[in-house]
Amino acid sequence: MNVNELKPNQMIYGNKGNVWSKTAHIYESGKGNLCGTPALATNWARIEGVQVIGCQDCLKKVKAN
Repeated sequence: MNVNELKPNQMIYGNKGNVWSKTAHIYESGKGNLCGTPALATNWARIEGVQVIGCQDCLKKVKAN
């Protein structure tokens, strides 16, 4: 899923490990990452301009809604 497909209350989130492994999450305002992974680090996915969400659990949840 590409960043431009996210809803207005959603954004890409990922630490350095997520950037390197191409597993960035979908962060939803007021809820956190859809997969439940804590968003405790700097959002390197956004800083690095990552455009593709790769967390399979986040993708499953967004497609189910």
